[in-house]
Amino acid sequence: MKKIGAVLNEGSGILSPAEKKERLDKIRSLLADRVDAENLAIVPGEKVFDEMKRIIDNGVELFIAGGGDGTISAAASLLAGSDTSLLVLALGTKNNFAGDIGVPEDPEKAIALLNQPNYRKVDLGNVNGRYFINNATLGMYPDLVRHREVRTDKHGWSKWRAKIVAALVVMNKIPYKRLTIKYDGKTKKLLTPFLFVGNNEYSDSIEAGFTRTSLNGGRIWLCLSSSSRIWSLYSTALQITTRGVANTDTLETKLLDELTVIPRRKKVRVAIDGENVLLSSPLRFKTERNSLNVITP
Repeated sequence: MKKIGAVLNEGSGILSPAEKKERLDKIRSLLADRVDAENLAIVPGEKVFDEMKRIIDNGVELFIAGGGDGTISAAASLLAGSDTSLLVLALGTKNNFAGDIGVPEDPEKAIALLNQPNYRKVDLGNVNGRYFINNATLGMYPDLVRHREVRTDKHGWSKWRAKIVAALVVMNKIPYKRLTIKYDGKTKKLLTPFLFVGNNEYSDSIEAGFTRTSLNGGRIWLCLSSSSRIWSLYSTALQITTRGVANTDTLETKLLDELTVIPRRKKVRVAIDGENVLLSSPLRFKTERNSLNVITP
């Protein structure tokens, strides 16, 4: 039997405290016969990374990460390029990565995959040495995350209440970015409210949920907006809904091997899988092919 480790983020998701405790207790019982006590941790978000590193350094052959995309991204960054496989427990709000690799949202069904595991390799995105499972974004979204975190961390607001207020604040003063981007031997200067880099290509329609049909394409997906006024952003949102990304006038998308982004400032805030980090310019994006081992149905 393989040596297994597991870390669960006790704060993930939008369940009530009582519902979260019930869910975590159930997962603990399901893992009791599979994971030694010293290699199982259920901790708040701020302790997740350190506990993951501790347990992975214990030499586990299979690692279970339970939480939202930020938690799974932290696990992926520690496991990238190793032989240790990752089983995802989708305990967050959106669980985009779990959905894209086909892992059931029900933790009991996900854990049952260990009975007959299907091992698969998937790509990871990389920006300046930081891995991402889903995407990295500049502009509006990092600002929204920053305003949301101020309200949740400092004032104790619920995540949804904080998101709504943060969105209103950001839309009132759009954080346009002056960027120089380089790809395929070309250089472009632009003013944009957001620049989105995906780990592989995202679907074109809102009906498909902007998911990815493949995580083995070996390329990054660039999507950026040329909207320069607030009304234009509303028009962009309407066109995406009715016509899809590819047919939206103010959006440009490309599949690339590499991308360099040069902001005007030496340091720039980037939302990596929904978590803000401060990175130095220039930003160099690329794909790390087949660098993460995952367990899927």
